[in-house]
Order: sequence, then C-alpha cells, then structure tokens
Amino acid sequence: MKILKKDDPRKFDQDKVFLHHTGNMFGIGCSAFSKKAIERISCYKKRTNTNYIVLVPKMNWFENFSVEISPPIKRLMQQFWPGNLSIIVRTKDERFHHLQKRGKIAFRIPTSQFLRNFLDRIKTPIISTSINQTGETALTDIEKIEKLEWFDLAFLPRKIPEISAEPSTIIGDFFLVREGSLSFAKLEKAYRKPQILFVCTGNICRSPMAEYYLKNRLKGKKITVKSAGFLKSNVPISENSRKVLQENGIDASAHFSKQLNKNLVQESWLILTMTHLHKKKLLQLFPTAENQVFTLLEYAQRHGDIEDPYMQNLDQYRIAFGKISEAIDDILKIKLQEVL
Repeated sequence: MKILKKDDPRKFDQDKVFLHHTGNMFGIGCSAFSKKAIERISCYKKRTNTNYIVLVPKMNWFENFSVEISPPIKRLMQQFWPGNLSIIVRTKDERFHHLQKRGKIAFRIPTSQFLRNFLDRIKTPIISTSINQTGETALTDIEKIEKLEWFDLAFLPRKIPEISAEPSTIIGDFFLVREGSLSFAKLEKAYRKPQILFVCTGNICRSPMAEYYLKNRLKGKKITVKSAGFLKSNVPISENSRKVLQENGIDASAHFSKQLNKNLVQESWLILTMTHLHKKKLLQLFPTAENQVFTLLEYAQRHGDIEDPYMQNLDQYRIAFGKISEAIDDILKIKLQEVL
C-alpha cells in the first residue's frame, strides 16, 4: 500500500479503496458512486448490507444531491458539523440508489480538515466505515492496519490526531439510531431548544444589548439566547448599554460578562458576531464552528459591522443599539420564522 501524506487528487481513482482518517478514527473508503469498490469493502468486512455513511466536505453539496432536509435537522447540521454526527436524510438522487435504505442515506461532514479539503478537491462524496470485520473491534493501530491487504492506497495527514474508538452518533428524523461519541441528550437539547449566541470583544456593550433585546422579543419562545466576549469574564454591563436598554423598557442590570469558551460554542446553533474581525478570530479559535458563525449584519442580509461604542457618549450607544435592533428585527422576519 502506498501511503500518500498529502491530499493529491491526481492519485484518486473512482474504483480504488483507500485508507483515510476522519479526524476521530481510521476508516476504509471509496467513491460513493463506485459499486465495484463498495462491494470489495463489504467483502473485506464480511458485511451483507451496503448502508454505509457518506462523507461530504460542505453542506452546500446537498444542493446537487436532491436531499430533503427539515429545518430542525438543518439546524443540527449547522451546529454539529463538521463533527462526529451522522444524519439520515432522504435523497432522490439515483446515483446513491445502491446505498439507500428506503430512499434514505446517512451523511456526515468529517472533523478532519485534511479530509474535507481532499473531498472538496476530488469533488466526489465517499463512503467511510471502520476498519474491522463485522462484529469485531475497529482497528486503531496504524501498524496493524498497514499489514492488511485491503487498501490500494492511503490519504493521510502528516500528523494523525488522537484516535477515538467511539463511532459517530447516527440519528434519523429525530430518533436515535446509534449513540456514539456525541450524546443523544446533547442533541435532543439542541433540537428542542436551539441556542443563539452573540459575541463581541468584552461582552459589556454590544453583545449584551443584542442578547437582552432578542430575549425581550422572544418572550415565551423556545430559543435560548446568550452572549459572550473574548476578554475576561464577570464584568458588569457598561452603564451606557444598561441605560439604552432601559430606555427601551429592558432591564439588563443583572448582566455580567462571560468569556467565550468551547462549551458555549458547541451549545449554540447560531453564533452572531458584531464585526468581521470577531468572526475571523472566533473561527481561528474554533475552526469547526464554520457553519454556525456569521456577523450580525451579514445574517440580516446587510453590510458592514457594528462598531464599538465603548467609552463614548450615550448617543453612540443609541446608534449601536439602533443598528443591532434593526438587524435583529430583520432576522426575526427573514430567518427565524421557521424556529418560532
């Protein structure tokens, strides 16, 4: 087996079987459209069915596959992809007929940036399954894997992440098929009560105004709203932000800042930053949040940023609040109707 330590699409062949790494564990895979290669993999695994998980690099690929996705399932895709969650959806694309079960297939966007880049360059979805025969434990030792005569070649990053023995969690139209590394309880919470997170620099001026304004608009609704910043936490809301909210009948006097962290990001379906710089910084810290993060004005189909009024006069806070509230009003009309 020839180990290729780079994602060279010229070495890819539709009918070849290859070793790869999903970001969680090693896998055996091939083009999702190659019946010949899929039959080889089923033979190696001594598996009678071909209901394999299909990997794609981006959500917009579904536009070419006639995939039917309900709004709640799309929110889960945004929140947990890339990640170790496989979601069964219906597709009318006949190219997947050999993989379908009652017209449905499980898809996933893998955690590995290396593998996503490779998929994007070969422009072909692949099947991916654990390296083992049916009923046996998946192999995680690369030396044992390389001794198998299952692979034509391998596409692997130079540095392999820590191996997880847990498979992906698989769900259907919200029912659990298999619980893996992602708990169903976490998925159910996200499904039943999606969370929106506003982010600015210190979480004392702009993002609290956005949080408390949206909370006020969503009284009694099933959406959780929070805010956070990049700086240290537990600082009171700025006095001028508190005053502007109070002028609009909103009490935010109990607000203390929270610092952005991994849990807040993972718990949020939608993350709205005040500027493009905030968005860039957040994605540098949490690169797998790529489907969750937008600037507030971008998501409202507007242009520009919400500039920081910190240490300026009250009128500048009113201007910032006006831009924030108008953008949120647009989002409620354009984007959030299906959630409410």
